[in-house]
Amino acid sequence: MHLEFWLKEVYPRIAEDLGLDVERDRKATKIMAEIGRGKLLPADVLKFIEGRNVVVLGPTAKSLDFECDVLITAGKSILNYDVIPHIHVTDGEEGWKILKKLEDEGCIIVLHAHGDNIELIKEIVPKLKSFVATTQVEPIDGVYNFCGFTDGDRAVMIAKHFKARSIRLVGFDFEKADGLKLRKLRWAKYILRMEGIV
Repeated sequence: MHLEFWLKEVYPRIAEDLGLDVERDRKATKIMAEIGRGKLLPADVLKFIEGRNVVVLGPTAKSLDFECDVLITAGKSILNYDVIPHIHVTDGEEGWKILKKLEDEGCIIVLHAHGDNIELIKEIVPKLKSFVATTQVEPIDGVYNFCGFTDGDRAVMIAKHFKARSIRLVGFDFEKADGLKLRKLRWAKYILRMEGIV
């Protein structure tokens, strides 16, 4: 998915459907860039994905008996497993202690800014040494937009952006939720279907 298509076509529809404050998303992005100064990693640190077989791990895997070259975990799903992934994609809901532990073990943290997690950004960023920063609006000052809305589909979009050889989803159920969470998961499924992943 091209960024222009995301910004002009896909994200405005998501924002309208879910009642998101796009200006607050932009504010969060600016805050991330400001307080992350000196810690923001270049996107090139993720280029090792290219040509490799990737598994994106969601919250409902019954087993970790799979093989891959690159393991990417998404958001709070990390709380369900005793594993150190190569990359962890998140908006920070699992808390800074988990993210710090992952970073200390060599995992690359991809931290997302949006209007509802500004306070988490302010709490988490000072605790980390370095991370890749992402946004769902216009990218600025080392804060990237690889497209994607939830942690899970954003992880897939990152793998696709960096030309993974294959991308496999493990532990994802796009209907196992209700209310706002279900609506978000349905957007994630829509995005992944557009990209030919599901």
